[in-house]
Amino acid sequence: MSHPDTVVLTADHDLGTVRTMPQFRRHIAQGPLTDAQRRIVLSQAEILIGEVYAHLPLKRAMHAIDPLQALRLLRHQLADLTETEFHARLQRIFLGLHDLHTNYILPSRYAGFAFLGIFLERCVDNGRTAYLVTKTFDHITGDPQLEPGVEVTHWNGTPIHLAVEANAAREAGSNKAAQLAQGLQNMTLRSINMSLPPDEDWVDVTYKVDGSTHETRTPWRVFESAAEVTTPGSLPSLPTDVDAAAHHLVGMDLRTELTRRMKRRLFAPATLTETPIATSAKGRAARARTAPPLAAGPVPSSRPDELKARIVDTPSGTFGHLRIFTFHMQDQDINAFLNEVARLLSVLPSEGLVLDVRGNGGGYVIAAEFLLQFLSPHRITPEPFQFVSTPGTTGLATTVADYQEWKASLEESVTTGSAYSTAFPLYPIDVVNSVGQLYQGPVVLVTDAQCYSACDIFAAGFQDHQIGPVLGVEANTGAGGANVVTHEELRTEWTDGELKPLPKGVQMRVALRRCLRVGTRMGQPVEDLGVVPDARHDLTKRDLLEENADLMAAAGALLAQGQPRVLRFTSAAAGTKKRKLTITTAAVAGVDVYVNGRPVATTSTDDGTTQLTIPATTGNLIRIEGYDSGGTLIAATQQRL
Repeated sequence: MSHPDTVVLTADHDLGTVRTMPQFRRHIAQGPLTDAQRRIVLSQAEILIGEVYAHLPLKRAMHAIDPLQALRLLRHQLADLTETEFHARLQRIFLGLHDLHTNYILPSRYAGFAFLGIFLERCVDNGRTAYLVTKTFDHITGDPQLEPGVEVTHWNGTPIHLAVEANAAREAGSNKAAQLAQGLQNMTLRSINMSLPPDEDWVDVTYKVDGSTHETRTPWRVFESAAEVTTPGSLPSLPTDVDAAAHHLVGMDLRTELTRRMKRRLFAPATLTETPIATSAKGRAARARTAPPLAAGPVPSSRPDELKARIVDTPSGTFGHLRIFTFHMQDQDINAFLNEVARLLSVLPSEGLVLDVRGNGGGYVIAAEFLLQFLSPHRITPEPFQFVSTPGTTGLATTVADYQEWKASLEESVTTGSAYSTAFPLYPIDVVNSVGQLYQGPVVLVTDAQCYSACDIFAAGFQDHQIGPVLGVEANTGAGGANVVTHEELRTEWTDGELKPLPKGVQMRVALRRCLRVGTRMGQPVEDLGVVPDARHDLTKRDLLEENADLMAAAGALLAQGQPRVLRFTSAAAGTKKRKLTITTAAVAGVDVYVNGRPVATTSTDDGTTQLTIPATTGNLIRIEGYDSGGTLIAATQQRL
């Protein structure tokens, strides 16, 4: 067995300050919170959970918890608790909410990531569950045989599946699948100001290589990295060119997003220095007019941190694969993100698209819901949101302009006894339908249990609008159904002075408004339930080690059941207040034409081009809807003259 002292970091690891676990414990023992500061923290937690927390009635019912009583008990027992015990107890109360939106973030001296230098993932291999090392940190030396592809069988002497389940029980996942996913991720990489730190200084890992069993000892290391990776901070507001009227439009599992960035830094550092393709509007338009690549392989992206595209060959055909890693743009340029998705859709094969959002912890809600229109001929109905009815939320709706729409129903709840306000979307329906359908081939959405928040909202909207089948590699998405706000943001809007500054870098986040589904699941909360996939695919060893080969085959088989369509048009002036449309169609039996929402023409179509003359002038919005022979809407396109 290797000893921890034989595992070292090279001088060029570029991770900032790196400590062993004993060194880290000595570091965090410095400057503990005073008794008065602890009481401030508890009082602020009680206000957030008791007055603002959107899911409190649901959590009490589904998980049989009473966080407010737990906070009161903790306050009563303060004198008997050490600093470490206090933070552990308070963090367990927050984790016990089973809500990755609502966090207690420890003082700034805790900021950092604990890591072992390997990353574990689950797969099904010949009908049995296996846990493989899929990534290793190049700057750690020690056991040369502990490399990608080896199967871990035991963790500190415990069978690995039991160790994962035990670790998952410490985490905040909303459902079993989400909890297991969080527990597995935190086995080897952990944001220790948002999760409970490891109890042990090292881990004894038992694994198999070519049928023989090996054991190695791997130490926990803690590093403080660049601020953009480890510092949660205050979530940025929406740029004004997207929606000037709304600023609390973030829905994100912060821990998953920070861990995603750290995984990239640790295990794929070369991608941090990738040179994005040109991003000017002129360059985007020029590329959109070029023919898509014919051969399987990567398609360059201007935003590689968020988007990765490629063309994949499967037994069922050649399709596009678009991975959306996050809906949170670090540069806040949501428009650039949306434009790049539109461009990539224009150059990927029209025969079908695998849209892959695994591991996407969310971000800007508008970025997620805006994309749905690109994929559907139907108008998108954004998910409505509601406040829990309390004096605190009623006060917010009274004083904050963005919340005025909810004010009347919150005030009425005093007499009606309603637990929740009326539900309204976060932004107007016309915003999420301003572009219309861009991709007219069949689409499959691939999800996992770490899809969360804005990504949950995206997956729910995809399913509710029947855009295509949802193929899940786990039983549910992460089930985060809310937009989130920080304590500091609330403090600037709270009028009675009860919200106080938090001491020594302590932070809190809370689910502010919960969202409800639309369509056939209208009114169902996303929180805790998530999106149940229409089809399942358990990841295989080939998926983990060979770029998701079996997953792409499964998605391709679903895409092959769909029908690619073509519906586009050009227009030219045809006299005063008239336009001549040249409509190109394939697998479309007929079209209806609308100008500014009013019907102006209808005609049957064959594959090829059809010409129509309609009344229209500059500035009009022309929308064409295509139907199959049975009268079902199957494609749409629109443009403003």
